[in-house]
Amino acid sequence: MRSLVFALRFALAAVTLGRCIFCEANAAEKPAASWTTADRQSPPTADETRALMKRLLRYVEEHHLKKAEKSEQRGMVYEYFDTRRAGHFDQWVQGEALDTMHDGAWLAAALVNAYRATGDPSYKDFLIHWQLPFYCKMLNHSDRLFSAQRDDARPKAHRFDREHLFQEGEKGFVPYWWDDGASVSLERRRDKNPLGPFSCTDRLAGKPNPKFLLDGYSHGSSNHLAQDLGVMLELAWLLLRESKDPTEQKLAEEIAEAARNLHECRMRHHGPIPMCAAPAALANGNATLMNFVPDQSVPVAAELANHSYRALYDFKPGQRQAFPGFADDQEYRYYFGLARHGGQLPRPLAFKTIYDAYTEPLLYRYYCDDVAAPAGINRFDLHPYFAIDGRLPDYRSDRKGPGGQPRPIGSRMGPQNMVCCGWALQALRTYPGIWEEHYQRAFPKDLRVYIDDRLPQSSVGPAPATAIQLDSAKLELLSSRNALHVKGQVKGDAVTLKLFSRPDGQGRHAAVTLRKDKSNEASNDRGEKLQSKIDIAPAEEGFCFQVELPYSVIKGQKFWANGVEFGRYSVQVGEARRNFYLMSPERQVKAHLQHELAGGLRIWEAIFKEMGYIPTGLGAGADWEYFSDAGGYAHLLSAASQWLFVLDGKNDWEQHHVPR
Repeated sequence: MRSLVFALRFALAAVTLGRCIFCEANAAEKPAASWTTADRQSPPTADETRALMKRLLRYVEEHHLKKAEKSEQRGMVYEYFDTRRAGHFDQWVQGEALDTMHDGAWLAAALVNAYRATGDPSYKDFLIHWQLPFYCKMLNHSDRLFSAQRDDARPKAHRFDREHLFQEGEKGFVPYWWDDGASVSLERRRDKNPLGPFSCTDRLAGKPNPKFLLDGYSHGSSNHLAQDLGVMLELAWLLLRESKDPTEQKLAEEIAEAARNLHECRMRHHGPIPMCAAPAALANGNATLMNFVPDQSVPVAAELANHSYRALYDFKPGQRQAFPGFADDQEYRYYFGLARHGGQLPRPLAFKTIYDAYTEPLLYRYYCDDVAAPAGINRFDLHPYFAIDGRLPDYRSDRKGPGGQPRPIGSRMGPQNMVCCGWALQALRTYPGIWEEHYQRAFPKDLRVYIDDRLPQSSVGPAPATAIQLDSAKLELLSSRNALHVKGQVKGDAVTLKLFSRPDGQGRHAAVTLRKDKSNEASNDRGEKLQSKIDIAPAEEGFCFQVELPYSVIKGQKFWANGVEFGRYSVQVGEARRNFYLMSPERQVKAHLQHELAGGLRIWEAIFKEMGYIPTGLGAGADWEYFSDAGGYAHLLSAASQWLFVLDGKNDWEQHHVPR
């Protein structure tokens, strides 16, 4: 449910990155930054976590928050603060194809989480004094604040469609941008055109505007932005609904009205959206409206379908599958699920939360083929990257990013997935054994083969190999993250193992022929030679062997299969065949989730210390590395809150006191 304008973010970023390639093409590779190894430290203590949270909030308040008393936008948190231009007219930058409003919404939600986790009133004060009045003003009075009757954009500007375009007299509309000349346009500065590239009301149209100031508002919004607002409204209403303070009671009533207006606005522009219907139903006691929110208590066929699974296993030939740029959908599902189920985390939703948090970062780990990806680090959301046919077009070792540098990283997907890791750790503690349930429910007759993916210096023990007799061969199967390992003993002088990418001998496959004289071949079903490592040792009645067969996502390997969590495969010797099912042991899942969250906090703490702010993108070229990004602070605040809940033995879903 991504908007057209949101998709245009990628085009804007591609142009920016393209410019950077030429200016830095011959730049020497920079030495590794010190922050890259910060995740090797011990996990942050509760006191260290709280201190980091306060520093993050303080930076946002001092650099991103609009405090002008007479401004209509008082209380707005700007998405980008240009750290080079502090105190100047262009310190705040807004992308007209982006939207400041969504970052502020995520920050407001994070402040609720931070207050729940710490009890520190500064988070709640920031929320109710600045942000909520600003958002409620737009949502409850957009009918008088905005109009699309006058369009001051350039002649060939993008015109919004029904989903995006403001409808005269409607409430519940939050524009992509709204300002009174306190910020500058990212796009207009770049193309040197003083008129807007998207439909807007521009109070400076027809007047000299050499600084490309933004004074007016966009005529566009989106379903995507609306869902971010829905998260904010749900958490804020839950926080304030039981308050005895008259001011907070009034604000809770305004939030309930705003939630209703948001839902009705999206109904006019699109139709029911769960993350918009859920807060409206909760805050207004509307059980009928909650019927728009899916039941999360029943397992669904698509529970494994995420970016990683679709890219490596369930892909369609020739179609590109994007790396995740953020974890918005995971958060939407979690929050509207809590609303739908009265603050409970049903087992299917708990499993989906764990599965996504654990597997979504794996694509970036495969890209980082020459160095371990630091915890909490993932791709820059404005730099799209895709897999195709189960493989990656390039790897970090290829240095095909801007200026010969690796592809850029960002402050969205990594920190946001850290939030989900916190929920996942809480779910694993609440539902021990839940990781095994999908296998036991759906495919208990498959041979279970473990993925042994231990962290360096981990205290978690190795996963055991799985033994099976097929024809004349005794086999032991075990997977790593990068390869399938088959160890065995066979009678006779030769044997051929067939390893299929699907159960029941379906899909692509590898054929590995082994001989007692130590000769061997490994090829796929198209006759292409496969990378492999094979050891053969003669035995009394045959020979023993060990085969390491890298998966197709590994650089240089031809396609035969990819090993994914909960993927189904088959192995055949002669006419005997057996299906097998790959999965990591639950103890390893837990260890990785904790490393991604706690280690990620250490990584971003080190970046914050080293750079002095949370950057939009690292290695992204142009201005991105100098822009402090409000969304990064928001997601890190929420991630830190979840870590505190983990340390305290609490569950996030129980802290919001959702009415049943």
